[in-house]
Amino acid sequence: MAESHRVQYHAEELGDAQWDAIPPLHIAHFLWETAEEPYRPEVQVRLYYTDEALYARFRTYESDPVAIHNDGFNPTVYQDSCVEFFLQPAPDQDPRYLNFEFNSNGSLLLGLGVNRENRDQTPGHQPSHYGIQAERGLLDEHGHVYWQLSFRIPFAVLADWFPSFTPSDRMAMKGNFYKCGDLTPRPHYASWSDIPEVKPDFHRSQYFGSLIFER
Repeated sequence: MAESHRVQYHAEELGDAQWDAIPPLHIAHFLWETAEEPYRPEVQVRLYYTDEALYARFRTYESDPVAIHNDGFNPTVYQDSCVEFFLQPAPDQDPRYLNFEFNSNGSLLLGLGVNRENRDQTPGHQPSHYGIQAERGLLDEHGHVYWQLSFRIPFAVLADWFPSFTPSDRMAMKGNFYKCGDLTPRPHYASWSDIPEVKPDFHRSQYFGSLIFER
């Protein structure tokens, strides 16, 4: 069964303490495991929205994330320790979705399309549009080490790409959140909403969960 999550409204951008008060969702479906001792890092995602944008923050419990790619826009960050957000802003009107993929350097891979093939890798915007912030070596209240990736998706950007998208109270989007590391010493794949497929493939929009926006 696909997951569902309620996204809270806030009148303005939040500080760190306010972020921590948001109930997280968890990337806890570990997929396509072949190792005798599977690698299962804990990953939390927090979301909220304002009148202008959707905000997301990943907290990933890895003390030494692999971060080879640091070369601007659309590098192959999924080969590093990577977190991803696939978003379908207008699921009832438009089957296309965006894939936002980041490593712990804050490098971004961004694509747009209806499936894995023929994705537009240059939708006309640069990383500066998304307020990307990446931090490593952080400690939680129990002394556990994690890295953090925060960014925002302006609704004006979504409206540019999705003509049928209109920001409103009680919006309903679809999407999925992922953790991977294709070429790391311990390759792994995990998702928020389960993907019951035999072969690794995050580009399965039929398994996207629901994101319910509420005030």
